[in-house]
Amino acid sequence: MPDVEEPDGTSPPSYSDACQPGQDIIPPATLVLDGQQIRKDAAPEDSPPLYTLSLSLSGVSAITTEVELSRIEPRRAGPGRERHIYGLRQMRMAVGHHERVPSESPHYYIQRASARVPGPAGVGVKKRRSLIPGRPAKNTAVPVDLSGKSSEFGIPTFHKKADALFANNGRKWTTCPQGEVVALMPDDKDASRHTLTVTVAMPRAQFEMLVALWCCHVWEFAVARAPKIHEGMDGVARKLRAARE
Repeated sequence: MPDVEEPDGTSPPSYSDACQPGQDIIPPATLVLDGQQIRKDAAPEDSPPLYTLSLSLSGVSAITTEVELSRIEPRRAGPGRERHIYGLRQMRMAVGHHERVPSESPHYYIQRASARVPGPAGVGVKKRRSLIPGRPAKNTAVPVDLSGKSSEFGIPTFHKKADALFANNGRKWTTCPQGEVVALMPDDKDASRHTLTVTVAMPRAQFEMLVALWCCHVWEFAVARAPKIHEGMDGVARKLRAARE
């Protein structure tokens, strides 16, 4: 009779522990940005958020260059633990003697917090203007070389031969190159309530990359619609005095 292996008293690993990092499947959901927190839409008010931002995107200015995105990991007791997963970055407009960011570099991009976060180290938003009046531009999310070695100015650039990961035409988010619609945003350019409806189940790594890119979209939206401040000659003179000092 074969020997029977006695149980050692340990329980099998949980599903999340058994999965490779970022491979657990996240079901479809509608996310809403509430100040610095990202929650499931229609969730109870006392329910913990899914993610949190280091700054409210509605209050950031054109000179803000980085916002941190963290996942809220629930605990059995007490508040959840924040785990930094992505840095959202805005490239400043003035690079060297140029007024605008060079076309080979992203104006907005995400950078993973550590090598433990699956996927490319950086992903940037690459813009392509529509030649048809009234049709929204098609933006793509392309891996970014963060080293700056390919840039005249030593700044991050798009990987030249990398395939796009997502595309966005203003309302729909699709995968590349398949073109599958994976998320929708409200068709309201003046929306004060930002939501993202993820329409398909996807691995956590892909889901969180999409969330980070959506946050960059909201950030750009907020900056573009922020009141423009005109300092006048007094402001210019003050800056000149400060530069001389």
